[in-house]
Amino acid sequence: MQQPLVSIITVVYNGSQLIAETLQSAIEQSYTKIELVIVDGGSTDGTLNAAKPFSSKISTIISEPDKGIYDAMNKGITAAKGEWIYFLNVGDRFYDANVLQDIFSKDLSQSDFIYAQVETINEPTGVNYINGKPVKLSDFYTHYPICHQATFTRKTAFANLGGYDISYKLAADTEWFVRFFKQCGNKAMFIPRIVSFYDVQGTSYHKRMPGYKEYMRFATIHFPVWASMRIRLMYPLIWLKVKFIRTFQETALFKQYRKIRFRGRVAKTS
Repeated sequence: MQQPLVSIITVVYNGSQLIAETLQSAIEQSYTKIELVIVDGGSTDGTLNAAKPFSSKISTIISEPDKGIYDAMNKGITAAKGEWIYFLNVGDRFYDANVLQDIFSKDLSQSDFIYAQVETINEPTGVNYINGKPVKLSDFYTHYPICHQATFTRKTAFANLGGYDISYKLAADTEWFVRFFKQCGNKAMFIPRIVSFYDVQGTSYHKRMPGYKEYMRFATIHFPVWASMRIRLMYPLIWLKVKFIRTFQETALFKQYRKIRFRGRVAKTS
């Protein structure tokens, strides 16, 4: 079975303190048929200088202002030469050195989209856990069931469905996943393998409610009316849930609750 070229795209803006660790994680992969693509938003903190030690491994560098992370990701998709695309954005890192080897040693001929698992880090309660399981379109009617850091996409899927809709600043990846599952969900494959570490306290964590508003917006386009209405009606309850969690997340009682909730999935490092 021929090994496909995998484009590892790193989107970064002023990430000089993190980019070396991210790129090191990529070049340490035992799977060698990769190309590194860096899409820099015009950093002013020496990010590209910090990336210079990896220049022999980098096939493309784009450095210019963009319209946000999803615009930068679209630029990376266009520049990528690989058959498969993976986003390892600044601050991200692979779970171990054999991730790509394990994924691309499988028969993927009938698949255009691979999704797997992540291990959370920086959980406020200290209870990190393994996230990721098989999903269907209806799972998107209640939550975000797929973590972007656990996904691999055949480049032709972007050509067929279009790139990320940059009118969404926080949830364009989930909106794209919904488009894929609506139109070609039979081409999705779940692999029960931890791919990367996922920082829980990223942008989506700190902007949970603005992100939920984007979720409501694309739900009206893609979901049945009943599902879209349910999502809208849940808004005040989600707001209360977020408020509650951020008030009590550092307490011993809440930590115990999280251990019970994620029983069987709690990471060994917790």
